[in-house]
Amino acid sequence: MPQETLYIALEMERDAFDNKALKALESLDQTKLTLCADLTREKLADDPTIIMIDDRPEEIDTVSRVRTLKRKFSGAEVFVVSTDQRPQHIVNLMKSGVSEYLGNPPDIHELITAIEEIRIKRANAGQVVQGTTYSFVGSKGGLGSTVLAVNAAVSLAAKSRQSVLLCDMSLQSGDASVLLDVPAGRTIVDLSRNIHRFDVSLFRGAVTRHKAGIDFLAAPPDPEDSSDVNADHAAQIFDLSNKLYEHVVVDCPAMSLDPCTLTALQASDRIFIVTDLSVTAVRNASRYRDLIEKIGFDPSRIEFVINRYIKGSALSIEEVESTLKKKIFWLFPNDFINVVSSINRGTPLVNFQPGAVLSKNINEFVDKMQNPSACGNYRGLKGTFGKAI
Repeated sequence: MPQETLYIALEMERDAFDNKALKALESLDQTKLTLCADLTREKLADDPTIIMIDDRPEEIDTVSRVRTLKRKFSGAEVFVVSTDQRPQHIVNLMKSGVSEYLGNPPDIHELITAIEEIRIKRANAGQVVQGTTYSFVGSKGGLGSTVLAVNAAVSLAAKSRQSVLLCDMSLQSGDASVLLDVPAGRTIVDLSRNIHRFDVSLFRGAVTRHKAGIDFLAAPPDPEDSSDVNADHAAQIFDLSNKLYEHVVVDCPAMSLDPCTLTALQASDRIFIVTDLSVTAVRNASRYRDLIEKIGFDPSRIEFVINRYIKGSALSIEEVESTLKKKIFWLFPNDFINVVSSINRGTPLVNFQPGAVLSKNINEFVDKMQNPSACGNYRGLKGTFGKAI
């Protein structure tokens, strides 16, 4: 479900606010910005979540103004932007109900951090619906679960126009970086090594904004560094991610039961176990499902998807479902040539070849992923006379 949009109202003239700070506000996900001279007289479409006012002591009594705004918009947080750094003046404003006192021009890093902390505060108070997390895990290596996770994340961002984080929890391989052509930089290890000061600012610094419209938290380039990440770190990272993003997509290592992977799966609303139509992969998928259910995972959160589906394979869908004792959620067609081309280009397939059969299929999968009942019996492919397979 979508998170709440933060409505930020600036009670000041546009030229009274630093232009760089204004652009930073306008670039934030899930925020809407309003500028007006007098909020108490302006008819607003939505009550503001955050009010920012310009402290001009030579023109107005800012303390009285804050109290007036707090009376009218009781649920809003008030930020004051000021050049006046007198301690007593700051104390008086904080007593009047100000949440943040910022310099003018404000430090952009401090401003964004303060806004994101309000988002988290509201999430912790139950005022914001937390994000939805989807995990992909292969029943053996080489099944293409990373390709599916990356492309599902990119498709989800494009179709929903909502904030999406892709998290690479394959800590010893980190293939998602290759698919996205992301050079070595900050990774999840940077968060783990600084977990003592873990906050929104540190998290944002470790995340890469990708041109495909998603944020990406990379695995370390050196497999040895993966030992620096533990389950407690992962739990804190996913807890914060679900408060900052409407959707989190996680690429997990195949058949893994390590503590970090189990933490990712525990944070997931839906777990997609990826298999193909080979006997070994189907057998492993069944075993993996049984193992995580035995640990305590809710069976209703677990789905099976078949990648590289080819009609007439040695195993039929019916035989696979009999083994798994569950209906297959989705069938991804085999599109090996286009997938390899997209990997070599470092561009997700849904962007590289949007007209490809698999690209269209993934876009449809994302629809069902968000709303399974909307697609009925359809699960990606149709047979004779257009009937869903």
